[in-house]
Amino acid sequence: MLHVVTHEDVPEDGDVVSRWEQLVEDDPLGTTFHGPAYLRLWVDELGQRSAVRVHELRDGDATVGFVPVALQREGTATGPSEVVRFLGGTDVTDYVGPVCLPEHRDDVAEAYAARLAEDADWDEFVVSGLVEDSGWPQAWERACQAAGLQHLDSSDEDVCPRMDLTGGYAAYLERLGGKLRQEMKRKARKLARDAGELDLREVPSAEHGEALERFFTMNQDLPDDKGHFFARQEMRDWFHRLADGLGPSGVLRIHELHVGGLPAAACVSLVGHGEWGLYNSAYDVTLGSLAPGLVIVQLLAEQAAEEGYEALDLLRGDEEYKYRFGPVDRRLLAQTWVRP
Repeated sequence: MLHVVTHEDVPEDGDVVSRWEQLVEDDPLGTTFHGPAYLRLWVDELGQRSAVRVHELRDGDATVGFVPVALQREGTATGPSEVVRFLGGTDVTDYVGPVCLPEHRDDVAEAYAARLAEDADWDEFVVSGLVEDSGWPQAWERACQAAGLQHLDSSDEDVCPRMDLTGGYAAYLERLGGKLRQEMKRKARKLARDAGELDLREVPSAEHGEALERFFTMNQDLPDDKGHFFARQEMRDWFHRLADGLGPSGVLRIHELHVGGLPAAACVSLVGHGEWGLYNSAYDVTLGSLAPGLVIVQLLAEQAAEEGYEALDLLRGDEEYKYRFGPVDRRLLAQTWVRP
């Protein structure tokens, strides 16, 4: 069985960070959300009430996996409980969980579950963010059963709709149904005709702070839950922290759609490890009937394809607007395990 080395916090630099980042790069499911840079920011800004543990799985001198978790006290169906979850939560983190090569998933799950079974300071283990066809759901089920844990529940947690850009933007358009393809073209033409010339601009990292304030203003006017979400100061602070931490490296990118010379929509993306994730978006409600929010996603997909990305991940949530781009759902599953 693999040897487990436990780090009491997310390291900021050093050899552990280098090994972790390399595994995120090598894991086909690795994203910015799985890496130490993002999770360090999350712990500092939103995870102060969690006891953080980063478990490094080693085979001799070789590191084969990382399992970052948080232990926190929560109210559950059986009362207050100490719950172990993958680090990052789900409010702002779209993908969570371990990183390792596919051939090591069973070994990583087995080693961590065995270590967890020996600990006495937890009541529930919530295994979330399991990509349905990744092998992780089965690996965790086998590992937890072997460790003597009791299965409490399994559920469909969420979906991440993904736009397939394989072969480039033209190939993506060809794969769309004719109705969707014509609707996309029509909306872009109508926006340009009625409001002015379209210009997708990437905001320089030095100007991210100002761009985020414009982004918050757009969001607070939206007639849905996003307005309430961005009314919370902690969420505004989180986006600024994320931009300050990941913007200069190009991992966090902000694009604005200018229409007639003025910002009409904006997107915040997390780009890295071969993945382009659309983290959040907003649009000017005064132009709502002209759908600038849909047009900017269309233009962003074209930009991502030009840069060689094979998918634009619209990330968690099955909001109706996402399905106007013909995405395919990536289902995320969850399991809950307890002591016998």
